[in-house]
Amino acid sequence: MIDLSLFNILESAIILAIFCLFYKVFLNKETFFKLNRLYLLSSLLFALIIPFLYVNIGGFANQVSSGNDIMNKISGIKQGYNEINEVIIYAYSGKLTWSVIKDYLSIIYIFGVLISGVFFVFGLGKIIIMIFKSSSQKYDGYRIIESPQAIVPFSLFKWIIINPDKYSSDDMKQIIAHERMHAFQLHSFDLIFIEVLVILFWFNPFIYWYRKSIREVHEYLADEAVVENGFDRLDYQQLLLSQVTDSRLVGLTSRFSYSLSKNRLKMLTMMKSKNISKTKIILAIPFALAFIFFFTNSTEFAKATNNNSLEKEIVAFEDTSKVETEVELEGEILFVAEVMPKFQGKGADEFRLFIRENLKYPEEAQKQEIDGRVFVSFVIDKNGNVRNVKIERGVHSALDEEAIRVVKLSPKWEPGRKDGKFVNVQYTFPIVFKLK
Repeated sequence: MIDLSLFNILESAIILAIFCLFYKVFLNKETFFKLNRLYLLSSLLFALIIPFLYVNIGGFANQVSSGNDIMNKISGIKQGYNEINEVIIYAYSGKLTWSVIKDYLSIIYIFGVLISGVFFVFGLGKIIIMIFKSSSQKYDGYRIIESPQAIVPFSLFKWIIINPDKYSSDDMKQIIAHERMHAFQLHSFDLIFIEVLVILFWFNPFIYWYRKSIREVHEYLADEAVVENGFDRLDYQQLLLSQVTDSRLVGLTSRFSYSLSKNRLKMLTMMKSKNISKTKIILAIPFALAFIFFFTNSTEFAKATNNNSLEKEIVAFEDTSKVETEVELEGEILFVAEVMPKFQGKGADEFRLFIRENLKYPEEAQKQEIDGRVFVSFVIDKNGNVRNVKIERGVHSALDEEAIRVVKLSPKWEPGRKDGKFVNVQYTFPIVFKLK
C-alpha cells in the first residue's frame, strides 16, 4: 500500500509547478504541437509517480558494481509497503494533534474526490443520453450525432456531436474535419487520463493548468491538420471567429470552440518553429534527473531532517544500546523474491496482527503528547530470523524504541526463496502512534 503522505503530495506539486514554468517559458509559443503534447503528458505522469516511489540510489550504485539483478537495484514501491500495511495504535488525549488534523484532511480529500467524481459522471451521463436520443449517421468511419441540444460542436472518441441547424454545409465540413482529427489522434484518451487525475488530485492547482494546456494543444493540432488537408485558411479563421462560446459538458470531450479563438488564430498565422527549437526540450532532462534523485529518496531526506531537529533525543536513544548493530548477512539483500517470506505460514501482512497485539503506546510519549509515524526496516535472513532492525524515519526516542522492541519480538519466519535457494529479504513498514 503506497503511503500517500502530505509530504509526497507537496513534492508532486513542486514538480508540477517547475514543469509548468518550463513549458510556459520554453515551449508554449512553439508550433511543434505533437512534441508539446508528449511533453505535457509525460511530465504530468512523471510528476505524479516519482514522489510516491522509493529508489535506494545509494544501494543501487553499489549493486551495479557487483552485478546484481535489476529487481534488487530498485527497492520497489516504498521498500515493501505493499507487503506490510501500516500498524496503528491509539492513545487518548483531549487536545487536537497533528495526527487528528491529518485524519480531518483525509476526510476532506475523500469528500473532494467524491464531489469531483459526481460532476464527472453527471457530465458523462448527459453526453451518453444525448448520443442515444439523437439521430445519427455514419461518415467515413465516424458517427455524426445530430442534436439540437449541442450548443457547440464537440467530439468523444468517434462520436461527433453537432447541431446541423446552426451551420452552413461548408462550415459543417470544416467542423467535422476538425473533430475527425481529434478522433484520429486519440485525443479522447488524453482527456480521460487528465480528468481522472483531476478527480484524484483536485486540490492541486497545477493539475488544472495541465488540463487547460493539454486541451489547447489538442485544438492546435486539429486546426493545423484541417488547414493542411486543403481547407481554405481564411474561411477557417472566419469560422473560428464566429465561435465565441465555451460551454462545458464534461472535460473528456473535444470541443470545436474550446479556448477563445484568439490563441488559435495566432497559432494558425505563426511561422513554423525551426527544428532546432525542438532541442529546448532537452533542457528538461536535468530537472527530471534532479527530481528522481531528491524526491525518490524522500525517506532518507526526512530521516536526515529528523536527525537534525531531534539530535538530543536521538543521541540519548543511541546511548541506550537498544539499537541492534547491523549484522553483515551472507549474500545479497532483496526487496522482491520469487517466493516472499511467510510469517507463521501466512502472508507478510499477518505480521501486522502480531505487532498490534504486542505494541504499547509509551507513557512518556503520551504525557508529552507526542505522536507520529515511525518507519521501521528489518531483514528476514536465510534462516528466517529477523535481523538488522532499524529506524528509517523516527519521531521520538520513546516511540522509536517501542517500534524496535516489538519488531524484535517476532518469532522465526519462513525465509524467502529465489531460484530454489533461501535468500535475505528486506521489509519496511510504518507504525503509526496516534493520540485521540
